[in-house]
Amino acid sequence: MEGVAFVLFFSAVASAQGVVLVREGKAEAAIVLAEGATAAEERGARDLRDHLKEMSGAELGADVPVGGVEVRIAYDASLGPEEYRLKTEDRRLSITGGRPRGVLYGCSALLERLGVRWFTPTVAVVPKHATVSLPPLDERGTPAFESRHIMMTEADDPQWAARNRLNGASKKLDPSYGGSLLIHPFVHSLDAIVPGDLAAEHPEYFPLIDGKRFVATDAKHTWAGVQRCLTNPEVVQLAVAKVGEWIRDVPDAAVISVSQNDGDGWCECPSCRKVVDKYGARSGVLIAFVNEVAAAIEKEHPDKTIDTLAYGETEAPPKGISPRKNVRVRLCPIYVCHAHPLERCASRPSVDFLARLQGWDSLTDNLAMWHYNCFSNFLMPTHDFAGFPADLRLYRKHGVCSVFMQGTFVPGGGGSDAELRAWVQARLLWNPELDTDALVTEWMKGVYGAAWEPMRSWFDRQQAEALGVSRHLYLQDSQAAFPKDLVAAGDEHFDMAEKLADSASARDAVKKARLSLRYIKLDRAKIPGPELERFLADARRLGLTQVAEGRTLQAWEDELRKRGKQGRGNPRQR
Repeated sequence: MEGVAFVLFFSAVASAQGVVLVREGKAEAAIVLAEGATAAEERGARDLRDHLKEMSGAELGADVPVGGVEVRIAYDASLGPEEYRLKTEDRRLSITGGRPRGVLYGCSALLERLGVRWFTPTVAVVPKHATVSLPPLDERGTPAFESRHIMMTEADDPQWAARNRLNGASKKLDPSYGGSLLIHPFVHSLDAIVPGDLAAEHPEYFPLIDGKRFVATDAKHTWAGVQRCLTNPEVVQLAVAKVGEWIRDVPDAAVISVSQNDGDGWCECPSCRKVVDKYGARSGVLIAFVNEVAAAIEKEHPDKTIDTLAYGETEAPPKGISPRKNVRVRLCPIYVCHAHPLERCASRPSVDFLARLQGWDSLTDNLAMWHYNCFSNFLMPTHDFAGFPADLRLYRKHGVCSVFMQGTFVPGGGGSDAELRAWVQARLLWNPELDTDALVTEWMKGVYGAAWEPMRSWFDRQQAEALGVSRHLYLQDSQAAFPKDLVAAGDEHFDMAEKLADSASARDAVKKARLSLRYIKLDRAKIPGPELERFLADARRLGLTQVAEGRTLQAWEDELRKRGKQGRGNPRQR
């Protein structure tokens, strides 16, 4: 085959039922790696060899037995960069794929067909079989979304991420994993494009707010918290120059961020106001600005995409202007209800966002999504397993090509359901049509072992809490999603799970999940007692460093201890 980088051969028995790779513990296969293989393709071959040995005990050699079935793993230039194909034909099984990651993903897909699962970076399931065989195959695999990024510490292990087919930039995927889809810089880039130290000499670069040019006065009023005057031609030129510099610094970055700062503070000068009025939305002035930058960059770098945000005041789509083809608009539904699917939610923020998504879809074929998990309380599960799977299908329907899932992203992680969430989301980012309920059960059986049923019951009770017709769950509402009766019922589930857990990893997983219930009780307690010491010891043993975005475990501990001292000093609370 033209374009083949390397070939992997197994000697096996082929029949109408497929191929046998190992028979009764004896390898009937050999692995042969041809010249020109990439590091990722070499890794795919090693993964096959290692897992088949763990599965069957058979060591696959390098010599192909006479009359064996050829199992070829090869680069195919006709397939997409992450596309793979598994096919049996006559006396051959082919695993082909594109570059840089298609071949590697094909190897993982074959192992998954054999029952291998990588549930967490430390918990995998490899079935034990003396005979390893495959049925007749002819299937292709290609991702639903071009970019699949889960920003959770529990999803950052590069080997786990690659095996579960994530390609986000934060996963540190070196060439042996096929690399990643790089975006540079990582959003909110306007402050770097027009630094605050230019304000003294060029106040006209900065926003006119309430008739005055903005001045950064303290930590809460910084240059990074406001926008810039986007209709100023010199600001456009600064942006073009900075993007060119970023491309030179990070040439492998396929996507360059030209995006608003994380705050409001939009310019109200006559020129900016005129553009906003012309296009009927704040996003109009942003898209006009980004289009100018993208047009200039495209001349020398037609392969680069300029990424910007539809976020906060720019979420509503403009009228009378569309993003250029090399501009990607990333929507950020931060205010929507997370309990219910967007298409079926009656909350006003969700209804409004759905209309805005449809509006952007009518303007461009280059949409991305920044989807939020709960990060207001890292230790508390978000009751959104009915919401995000349906939303991923919705995004796909509207042509979204890139999805970024934000969750517990701090050192040590700590989301009580983060490992479950990461694995289910990884599967759905590849194929949103998979059965979420079945995925949750599969993960729980694999991770909790004999303790899976009480853990599943607890999960179901939590998720059901958020599914009332009139109940909505927003990012800051995680405490409200745990009424007293639900909290009171939790200990029974966890006591049973801890009793049934039949391995050290299962016991640790149950204990980590239980931290959420313990956290809720402590956070609500008027006077924290001895349980605080036990909780802190367990939390730190599991590596937790923060309880929420911008709130460290130490700061939370200090608050509770202060509350305890105040309570002991108040006779009414004794």
